[in-house]
Amino acid sequence: MCYADTAANDDGTVTAFCYCGWSTVRATPEAADDAAVCHRADIDDVESLPAD
Repeated sequence: MCYADTAANDDGTVTAFCYCGWSTVRATPEAADDAAVCHRADIDDVESLPAD
């Protein structure tokens, strides 16, 4: 399970990041929040797949 968060940058952009190493920069806090939510959902989907 991943725990993504966001942080404001000095240039006005916002970085969404996760302890797993994933990160992305977005223009607005809302866009960064959406990216973080999508990242968490993607990881949850992968973790729910049956093992080979």
